[in-house]
Amino acid sequence: MKKFLTSWALLGILLFSAFPSQNFTKAYEEGESETHLGNAKAILYVFGRDDCGFCKALFTYLEDENIEFTYLNLKEDKIAYEHYNQITEKHSTAKVTPIIVIGEKIISGFNGPNTTGKQIKLAIEEAEDSGIKTLEQHIALAPAQTVTMEGGCTGISCDAGGMDYVFELPFFGIVDLRSFSLLTLSIVLGVIDGFNPCAMWVLITFLVLLSQAGSRQKMIFLAGLFILAQGIMYNLILNVWYKTWDFVALDEIVTPVVGLIAVGGAIFFLWRWYKNREATLVCDITDIETQSKTINKFKEIVQSPITITSVFAILVIAFSVNIIEFACSIGIPQAYTKILELNGLDFLERQWYILVFTLGYMFDDVIVFGLAIWGYSNLQSHGGKYAQLSLLIGGILMLILGIVLIANPGLLVL
Repeated sequence: MKKFLTSWALLGILLFSAFPSQNFTKAYEEGESETHLGNAKAILYVFGRDDCGFCKALFTYLEDENIEFTYLNLKEDKIAYEHYNQITEKHSTAKVTPIIVIGEKIISGFNGPNTTGKQIKLAIEEAEDSGIKTLEQHIALAPAQTVTMEGGCTGISCDAGGMDYVFELPFFGIVDLRSFSLLTLSIVLGVIDGFNPCAMWVLITFLVLLSQAGSRQKMIFLAGLFILAQGIMYNLILNVWYKTWDFVALDEIVTPVVGLIAVGGAIFFLWRWYKNREATLVCDITDIETQSKTINKFKEIVQSPITITSVFAILVIAFSVNIIEFACSIGIPQAYTKILELNGLDFLERQWYILVFTLGYMFDDVIVFGLAIWGYSNLQSHGGKYAQLSLLIGGILMLILGIVLIANPGLLVL
């Protein structure tokens, strides 16, 4: 009898093993749930947004390399956003986009095919041998991600952890950031990080607003205030806020606010152009003060030398530049701050290098605004007709930018 039962037990085991396992896990695919076998290959997840330029570059790379991935749109999928919060908190990483999850590994940002691309492929290889295949398993089982410098890892031959420091930089090509001295690293990365296309349309909006300041002295004041405010904000972010702020959520608030400022400024500029369309541009501050409260507020922003309103407006725009950039990708500043941490600097040393980085970050703004101020003085020397034309063109440009920022900022993705 015992032998008979044993035979039936063995037969049952063989029959059970002949069928696929029914241990299913859930995954997202274009906003909908899809079932995968528990022994399937690891799924590559991308947390992103349609209006993120770095996300767009990442999608192009993955499609060109025929790498399958699941896109989790943070603006449309509430469950994905909850998982995004869990993952960023688990690994103490900035809430930016894109964030890639594959097996036990997470990757923030996308630098390019030769750097982040290689990092993604290495992570995929590691995930094949990992018991963690899905997003839910990653949240429940993956250890908090840490970066180590053990083993003397340098260059592209680094493992997936070491490649967090390998970047493709303009003029330098592919470099390991740890090969620079801290001072050189701070200068180079600061300048490169300043030329970020994600925030360029905010600068355009501000420049159009700045062009109507009424005098060169006021332009210098407003531009200086903007540069100082942006520098202070960026310095604070590098110190602590990039780990504690939800930049994606903030961007959803800040972007339409900047759009409303742009639309309001456009209405003001076009009204001035229409009012003086038959004559050269004249100083009509006295007349403006008798108009509506809305126009008076914008007059204070661009015409008054220093008021609470003008300072607040400049701070909002300066704040938005940093939020928009960090919401897109934090790759360079995140790697930079990690390197500072690994060097065991004291507080003053750390603040010195962050200050150097910040000054480099503001370098492009100084050039842009310097050219704008120089161009303004030349514009004034050519008479009111050109000023009127700039008022019309600037107003139309600002109106278009404002409407796009409010309705569909994804159209501004490069």
